[in-house]
Parts: sequence; structure tokens; C-alpha cells
Amino acid sequence: MRTAFIVFDNMTFLDFIGFYDAVTRLKTMKFMEDFSWNVCARGATQRTSHR
Repeated sequence: MRTAFIVFDNMTFLDFIGFYDAVTRLKTMKFMEDFSWNVCARGATQRTSHR
């Protein structure tokens, strides 16, 4: 299974890590050993809400 983590301007750290931590455990806990992901964004840099 392949998925993408989409980052965007004003995203909080919890927006990202809350989902990332739970979903990536599918592979580390061997529920889905073929699980892979990419981090995607519309631009080369993104700004967090913690400027």
C-alpha cells in the first residue's frame, strides 16, 4: 500500500505527526509490510503555524 502525506502552509506539527505516527506503525508493527509513503507539498518550502 502506498500513501502520501500532504503538507501545506500553516500546518501545525500535530496535524502532521498525529497522522504520521499512527499510520507508519502499520509497517513497523508488521500489519502491512509493503506500506510506503511520500511527503508531498505544492511548493519547495512550506511554513508552519509556528513562525
